[in-house]
Amino acid sequence: MIALKALPLSETVRHSVLDVSELSLPRTSQQRMSDAINQPAIQKIMGNIWLSGELHLLFADTGVGKSLLAITIGDSLSKGKKVLFLENECNPLTVLYYDFELSDRQFLNRYFSEDSGGYGFSTHFYIDTINFAELYKLGDEDSFEKNLFRKIRHDVETLKADVLIIDNITYLKTQTTQKTDSALDLMRELTDLKREFNLSILVLAHTPKIDLSSPLTINSLAGSKHLSNFADSVSAIGKSTNGPQVRYLKQVKPSRSAELVYDTNNVITCQLVKADNFLTFEFLGFDDEYLHLKQRNSIDEREELMQEARKQVEQGKSYAQVAETLLGDSSKKGTIYKWVNGRGVSTVSTVSESSDGNHGNDGNGITPPF
Repeated sequence: MIALKALPLSETVRHSVLDVSELSLPRTSQQRMSDAINQPAIQKIMGNIWLSGELHLLFADTGVGKSLLAITIGDSLSKGKKVLFLENECNPLTVLYYDFELSDRQFLNRYFSEDSGGYGFSTHFYIDTINFAELYKLGDEDSFEKNLFRKIRHDVETLKADVLIIDNITYLKTQTTQKTDSALDLMRELTDLKREFNLSILVLAHTPKIDLSSPLTINSLAGSKHLSNFADSVSAIGKSTNGPQVRYLKQVKPSRSAELVYDTNNVITCQLVKADNFLTFEFLGFDDEYLHLKQRNSIDEREELMQEARKQVEQGKSYAQVAETLLGDSSKKGTIYKWVNGRGVSTVSTVSESSDGNHGNDGNGITPPF
């Protein structure tokens, strides 16, 4: 065998190699704790759902009321008040809300009446859109996103904002957020802003049409699910079958600094109301999520659910993943196995089934998962 002699790096390649010698070395554990002591304490700003210094993602189907809740959150934080009943440990905060959804007139219609005038928003609450035409004049399309974040950074710094709310995330990218690379770049930019200014960031996201018979999970984000990987915490709003104005709020990814409290067994139930010229969410109580879902009782509906399970397994999803998506509980993978493989199909129940599915492997292998 002829030995190949390594060729020297060309001058171009040599200079293209990143010189990391100027970068800082890792801190010791003692130094890291010492640095943390001088950082702002983590505080609840929306109970266990959203904490200070976090990037929180809130998603829901179109028309469910994401913007209404987000404006309620911004209004409450700017006044140092609780969001619904949820604890807020902060004094009044300066809130910067980018509203890419409503026109000025639509905003007026929600928070103004001829009889009593406009709602009393705080002067600490800034809510506006961004003039995209002006941004395009600053550079070509390739630099649009960079100019957009320069604008946001300038506004945050000038207004000394504590909270940034973006309604909604699709307006921050010229490419779809369903592309992983695009979403990663976007979330990295937001994370940099969060760290640079110690911001608490709330980002709203649309979802595809959600089946009213299925519980809300991270998988409900569908193509945008990877956005949740870069968020510190995630919550969702569901539309209830108990009335046209009834909604429920659920934690689907808890913060590392807080407990999972409002899960499937304990969702926050609200209704849409307008009081004192303020269209908002009114707290009603706590419920099991299944009380808000469309019940699958007929044979046709069960067959439809089973067909969807088979389809998702054929696409490469594990039984646990399909159980999480369709039944809201990955431990019910045994039920999915039965549906896919035709065992007990005629007698198997659906959402209410208590199959443990905790034995065997977690994948799509031939070993039954029970």
